[in-house]
Amino acid sequence: PIFAAVLMNPPFHNTHWMDHVLAAYQWLKPGGQLVAILPITAEIGETAKHKKFQAWVEKIDGGKYRSPFWSLPSGSFTDSGTNVNTITLLLRKPD
Repeated sequence: PIFAAVLMNPPFHNTHWMDHVLAAYQWLKPGGQLVAILPITAEIGETAKHKKFQAWVEKIDGGKYRSPFWSLPSGSFTDSGTNVNTITLLLRKPD
């Protein structure tokens, strides 16, 4: 782990974004922060893979202070050619 922060907008195709987030988290130093723009399914998806990702987020975050998922306004990225509803994920790696 070498980074104090990771800011990312991984590819949304299928669930590739999950692999990117999990890999990026491994590069964080203790106390480091990860901020990712993700499809809304990261928070509300119902597949087994989504549920596993959500459980991992809950384990890391623990729901101590706030939700790790922050909704973005609908159509936030329409100007760049996508209508995918998005959220921001904010995680801090424990010290």
